[in-house]
Amino acid sequence: MTTVQEFDLELSFPGAQEVIHFDDSNYHASSTVQRVDFIAEYEAHYLYVEIKDPDIPGAANSAAFLEKLRSGKLVQSLAGKFRDTQFFRAAQGKNDRKVQYIVLLSMRSMEPALLLTKQEELQRAIPIRHADWADDCAASCMILNFEQWKKQFGEQSLRRISEGAT
Repeated sequence: MTTVQEFDLELSFPGAQEVIHFDDSNYHASSTVQRVDFIAEYEAHYLYVEIKDPDIPGAANSAAFLEKLRSGKLVQSLAGKFRDTQFFRAAQGKNDRKVQYIVLLSMRSMEPALLLTKQEELQRAIPIRHADWADDCAASCMILNFEQWKKQFGEQSLRRISEGAT
């Protein structure tokens, strides 16, 4: 099982063949490509993961994050990261599997209805499908909170490091 860390969060990807820290500047050098945080490669699909963690202990301005979320600027940024990552992966010749795009949004105060609304906005902003395309650009596109992530990927798949062992 591959385990990665993004600031105060630790994520595990059981069954992944490889997990790439895709937004690592050492990987991309001086590229201006917007990119997702991680790509987990599985036999049948690629999992693109973007992490937003306004609940991180000591977060500077969670009110500003909430405003960015409500204004739609965050959704546009998330869509751009997906599109640029898709472009980059296609140029690498790594577009041979279905893609699942998951945004982990660790924000306890967020209402589930707003989370679902933002997920629908993200699907339209990417866009996931188009009448002229032979295939959808992603098999799925979800925004999950901390608890939803654990339900989707297992109780041990995510933990906040500052809270100790789970």
